[in-house]
Amino acid sequence: MKTRRVTLVLTLIVIAAVPAGLRAGPTPAVGECRPQSVGERPNLTADDVVNCVVGAASATRLRVSAAYTYASPLGRQNIWMGLDVLAGGNRLKWFGYRPVAITGSNGTAEFEIVYGLNSPPKGKLTTDQIEFFMYVGGGQIFYRRLFNLKHEWQL
Repeated sequence: MKTRRVTLVLTLIVIAAVPAGLRAGPTPAVGECRPQSVGERPNLTADDVVNCVVGAASATRLRVSAAYTYASPLGRQNIWMGLDVLAGGNRLKWFGYRPVAITGSNGTAEFEIVYGLNSPPKGKLTTDQIEFFMYVGGGQIFYRRLFNLKHEWQL
């Protein structure tokens, strides 16, 4: 009796648990965080984040705000906005903030970012971008927008 060996190759395609109509389209252009509003308004018919404004800043804290539109059909409860601080494209774990509840179809989200969590490196740390994102509480991020924002942090 002759034994044959057969190799089976399976390809797994993962599709995020986001309804088909909400899957990300083209990535929006990278915006600029500025010291004052430039009056930019978000798109009123699609999820959008614009007009990143930098407020009070120190070596351990930074206030930022952004205008948003929430247009996804994911309900009106448990929708949140959060952010990540990046350096060289890497998301950093040394920052904390309170997520902002999205309570209407548009508004302004205000954050105070705090540096010093999870044993950050000694010395100065320079970050170059911030990314705002909208998500369903406890679930999937359904929108992201990146902004250039250079800041020096130090404990």
